[in-house]
Amino acid sequence: MLTRGTLAGLLLAFSLFSGPALAQDWSFISPLTAQVLDVRPGDSAPILFSDNPDPGVAETALIFHYFDNRDGGNATMLNVGLFRRKPDGWHFTGPVEVFGTSPREANFYPGQVRLKTTMPGPNDPRCCPTLIVDWVVDTDTLQVWRLN
Repeated sequence: MLTRGTLAGLLLAFSLFSGPALAQDWSFISPLTAQVLDVRPGDSAPILFSDNPDPGVAETALIFHYFDNRDGGNATMLNVGLFRRKPDGWHFTGPVEVFGTSPREANFYPGQVRLKTTMPGPNDPRCCPTLIVDWVVDTDTLQVWRLN
């Protein structure tokens, strides 16, 4: 979820990638993610998933940005955005309302992305979530469904 839409500081480069985008250098997208996902110097590197590890071939990317609450406290915030490659480059499609930690197993299908995150279960202490949640993101409407 986007909490700020203003231009943030630029992220020098993605140093940590997860999922299928690990094999290629996606740092060129850093200024765009800094702007729309509020990535600032000192934040953790965003986690990027794409439908192809080669940014010249990929058409869709889902980027997660976890960061400490800007207003203080001990909360971890999350912004998730869907990005699409067009003839003139990569563009932000919109925010995606996915929740949880440790995003993984992102699979891209025509019109949707399916992935897993971990969220607190009914008896979990706040520190230690264990509930694995499956999500579906409609890449055309940006609607999100929690499957379990």
